[in-house]
Amino acid sequence: MNTRWYRVNRLWSQTIFANSQGGFGLLPKNASSTASALHDPILTVVSYSRPPLHGHRIFLLLLTAIITCWTTVAPACPFCDALPRTLSDDLVESTAAVVARTEAMTVEPDGIRVYRMRITDVLKGDPTLKDSSVEVTSSRELSSDEVFWLVGFGDDRLQWFPPTVISTESISYLRGLSGLPESGPKRLEYFLRFLQHTEDFIAADAYNEFAEASLKDIKGLGDKLARGWVIAQLRDTSVPLHRRRLCWTLLSQCGTATDAGLFDDSLSERRADPTFQPGMDAAIACFISLGGEQALARIERDFLANAAAADSDCFSAVSAIRVHGTELDVIPRERLAKALRNLLARPELADLVIPDLARWGDWSAIDRMVELFQISTEETALLKPAAVRYLKTCPLPDATAALDRLREIDGNAVQVAEASMLFNFGRASLPVPPPDPDDPTFGTTNSDAPDVEGKP
Repeated sequence: MNTRWYRVNRLWSQTIFANSQGGFGLLPKNASSTASALHDPILTVVSYSRPPLHGHRIFLLLLTAIITCWTTVAPACPFCDALPRTLSDDLVESTAAVVARTEAMTVEPDGIRVYRMRITDVLKGDPTLKDSSVEVTSSRELSSDEVFWLVGFGDDRLQWFPPTVISTESISYLRGLSGLPESGPKRLEYFLRFLQHTEDFIAADAYNEFAEASLKDIKGLGDKLARGWVIAQLRDTSVPLHRRRLCWTLLSQCGTATDAGLFDDSLSERRADPTFQPGMDAAIACFISLGGEQALARIERDFLANAAAADSDCFSAVSAIRVHGTELDVIPRERLAKALRNLLARPELADLVIPDLARWGDWSAIDRMVELFQISTEETALLKPAAVRYLKTCPLPDATAALDRLREIDGNAVQVAEASMLFNFGRASLPVPPPDPDDPTFGTTNSDAPDVEGKP
């Protein structure tokens, strides 16, 4: 893999930053690209050579508002990529949501089709809309035999979005959306059975609900998860990548220790077919959940401590371990930090893990930060700001002395890194509290895990 390209890709997917109190942040999956650009450690350079003007004050106020909204983004499934809006979003945000059929069609001079549609069901909005007619435009030809989902916005006059084809069976699914809890396992229970639905419209919406759910909510489903179906999905190589990653997440909650072998099966499939994508980050996280310490040692050996391992696999391993350190309690955080420290021996990837070590209070790498700063090149430009932030965060006296050494080596780089830290007004964008002792699963491990010392 081209290292330079991968570094740019990594910048977009994991933005490293810090604040004046020494806190590191990690851009959430569902945060906006605007926030990503604002916190890019290379793009963000702040100069205070003269007093800020009024316009600058306005900009900073806007920036503060963006960051405030961004740092309160609700946690979602860490390995799931949401597709378009959920139907529940339509119901919550629209003025009216209805089911309709086409009655007639006309073509305007510019070629746009205008359909007159009769509303047959009102799921949200004025009940008198039922049996009334509305006009909508569509770029595709609509059949009079089809049923359509329509959402409208506006107070005085409804503006209707283009219709979406649905089946008559979908209507009962749509009706079931009303009255569901806003979040939590009880909400997911409704969508769980629809993950297996044969109609893409329904199955995709159910998937989106899981993609927007927290790992805690998914974990709360417990024995309601259909382990057999999840395993069948993972064995089916035709399953799309986004659903495969969700299934790995589900298996981590409902699988048994013997199911850890599915990880090796997926690697074997990838070797046989290089186009096959296992969903490595979710797969590794599941593997560690089911295999415990032995599985983590295997990931260290095959990826983190293996100089020949692909950068993409190392990145996936880091993502998986990060989720374990922030949202799970299978492996102690100290042990996870030890695993991540393997990448400090690889300067081209070391910046991936430095923020995690700082957030988790692992201060065993002070001397290594100085070394990485000294050997930083154009190809590893992220090392300098990452090393500075690590040392600024560390409360130990040795860190202060090390930071003074960095100023002697490249004072300008230290100054730029310190300036960029002023843009973050919170300690971290991803909370990393210790596991809750009141949680009944606190302290549980997969002690019955099988031998996972298989070949990579």
